[in-house]
Amino acid sequence: MQITHSSLYNSHGISQQGGTAVSRKLFVLSLDGTPYTLLAGALERLPNFKKLFSQGSFVQMDSVIPTISSVAWATFATGVNPAQHNIFGFVDIDRERRFVIPNAGDLSAPPLWRRFTELGLRSIWVNLPITYPPEPIHGIMISGFLCTQLDEGVYPTELLPLLRRLNYMIDADPQRAYTDPHGFLQELSLALEGRRQLTFSLLETEPWDFFLLHIMETDRLHHFFWEAKDNPEHPYYQDFWRLYAELDSFIGELVARLPKDCEFVMLSDHGFCQIEYEVELNAFLREHGFLRFYNGAPADFSKLHPASRAFGLIPGRLYLTDNSEQTRSELIAALLELTDPQGRPVIARVWRREEIYSGAQLSRAPDLIAMPHNGFDLKARLSAPHLFTKTRLQGMHTFDDAFLFVRNHRLQTSPSPPA
Repeated sequence: MQITHSSLYNSHGISQQGGTAVSRKLFVLSLDGTPYTLLAGALERLPNFKKLFSQGSFVQMDSVIPTISSVAWATFATGVNPAQHNIFGFVDIDRERRFVIPNAGDLSAPPLWRRFTELGLRSIWVNLPITYPPEPIHGIMISGFLCTQLDEGVYPTELLPLLRRLNYMIDADPQRAYTDPHGFLQELSLALEGRRQLTFSLLETEPWDFFLLHIMETDRLHHFFWEAKDNPEHPYYQDFWRLYAELDSFIGELVARLPKDCEFVMLSDHGFCQIEYEVELNAFLREHGFLRFYNGAPADFSKLHPASRAFGLIPGRLYLTDNSEQTRSELIAALLELTDPQGRPVIARVWRREEIYSGAQLSRAPDLIAMPHNGFDLKARLSAPHLFTKTRLQGMHTFDDAFLFVRNHRLQTSPSPPA
C-alpha cells in the first residue's frame, strides 16, 4: 500500500498555489484489517457499503512488508517506505538488542498531520495507530492503539471532558477475548459506538479540512472470531455480523452528515485469513542452530550466546548477528524448506532488506523479511517450546487483500512493488 502526499493533495483537491493552500474537505475512514473479499462478498447484507461503493471505485490493494498495522499506517501517513519512516513493527530493538515500542516520536519522515499544519490546513485525527504521543498540530489528535491512558493521548487536552462524557475507549482489551469472548464482543460494540458519537460531535462543533477516523474494532473482531464469519452454526456467527451491521449503519449516517462536496476515502491496511498454525520463528532458529541461549529463554536479545547467528521479531523479521552473506543464504534456504506437520510449505518468500527497502534507516531494518503462505502466522516468542502452535487466535493478516475506495473518482490499478 503506497499512498504519497502528492496523490492525496492532487487527487482530492488539496494543492498549493503561490504558497497558499486551496482545498476541499477530505474525510478518510480507515477500517483496520478489513479484507476486500470480505466486503465484496457481503454487500447484500451491508446496504450502506453497497450504496457507497456504487458511487466510486472500490478496488483490491496490496499491503506493506511486513504486513502489520504500525508499518502500514506509518507508510500511509508519510508516503514513504519503512527505511525512510523508521517504523518496522509494533516491537523493535535498540542498539543493545533490548525490546522497545516505537511510537510517533520515532517517525523520521514528516507525517501528513505535520504537512497539513504547515499548509495551514486544520486536520482531525481519531484513533490512528502511530499517532501516540499526539503532536500539537493545527487541529485535533486523539491517539489510538499503543496509547494506554486517555489523559496522555489527546491534543488539545480541552477535549478530555467530552471524551469522558462519551465513555470513549481507546481500544477494547484483547486479553478479555481469551477469558470472556462475549464480554469482549460487547466491548467492541461500545468502542465503535464511542467513535460514532465522538465523530458526530466533532463534525458539528469543529472546523476541519481533513478528518480521519480509524476503526480498530474490525481487526480485533477478525483476530478472535474469524472462524465465525462463514458458519451460521458457530456460536458467534450472529455477533460477528452484528458488529458489521453496526458499522454499516454508522457509515450510512456518516455519509449523510458530511458536506455535499466533501471528498470521501475508505481503506484498510491488510487482509485476513484463517490461521492454520502459529509458527514460532525463534523456535525454528534454535532447532536449526542459528540461535542459542545460555540457560533458558532470556528476557530479550541483549545477551545472546556467542554461537547465535540470528534471531527473530514479529512478524517474519530476522536479524543476523554476524551480517554475513553465508548466514543470509543458509537461513533463506532453511526457511524456504520449512513445512508444517502436513507437509505444506510455510514460507512463500524471503527478502533481503535491500531488495524492498531504501532510505537512511536501512541499517535499522531487519536483515531478512519472511512472508508466509496464508494460514501460517509468524510469531517470535523467546520461550515457545514448540515450532507449530495453536492458540485462541483465529485470524491472521494477509498481504494481498486490503481495499481502497474513493468516491466520485475512477482509480487505475496496476501491480505495485512491496513496501
